[in-house]
Amino acid sequence: MKKYTGIIIALIVGAILLAGCGGTNSSVIRDSKITDAYSKTLEGAVPYPLAQMQDSQERRNLRERLLRFNVPNKIGYDYILGMNGTYIGYYTINGKVSSTDSQMTATQQIVKACSSGCREVVQSMGDDGSYGSNEPGVFFFTTNGVLVETSMNYIYSDSPLPVNAPKLNPKQGVADLSNRIH
Repeated sequence: MKKYTGIIIALIVGAILLAGCGGTNSSVIRDSKITDAYSKTLEGAVPYPLAQMQDSQERRNLRERLLRFNVPNKIGYDYILGMNGTYIGYYTINGKVSSTDSQMTATQQIVKACSSGCREVVQSMGDDGSYGSNEPGVFFFTTNGVLVETSMNYIYSDSPLPVNAPKLNPKQGVADLSNRIH
C-alpha cells in the first residue's frame, strides 16, 4: 500500500509542477481526478455522504447569521474580556464586529509573469494602498458612532447577556478601559 501511495503522491506533485505556468481548466480537472484517485486508495476511507444529505444545519446557521447581520442599524453587544477571562465591560454597538484584515478589494490578482504569457497569482494591495496584513484585531462602531478597535478577546451577542459587566463609554477615553485590565 505504501508503494502505491508514494507513486500517487509523485503523480500529484508532477501534475502540479507541469501545470505551474499557464495552467488551464483542463489541468485543474486533471489534478482533481488525480486527487480523487488518491483518496480512493486510502485504507478505511469513508465516502462523503452527499447523496444522503437531506438538510444542513450548518448552512441553516450560516444563513440565519447572514440575515441577522444584514439589517441596517443592527444593535449588538460586544463584551470585552481581560487576559484572565473576566469581563472588563461591554459596548452597545451598531452593526457587527469586523476583522481589521477584512478588505473590500481582492486580496490576490493574476499578473503576467513571463514573456510567453505565463500567469502568476500575487498579493494585491489593500484598501489603504499598502501591502501586507493589518495589525491583528477587530473593530466595530458604537451606537454613538465611535470606532473601537481591539485585539482583546470578546464575546458578541445580539441580545444583552446576564453578566456583571459595566457599560463602557468610548468617549470617556482609553484610560477607563486600561485601568480595568489585570
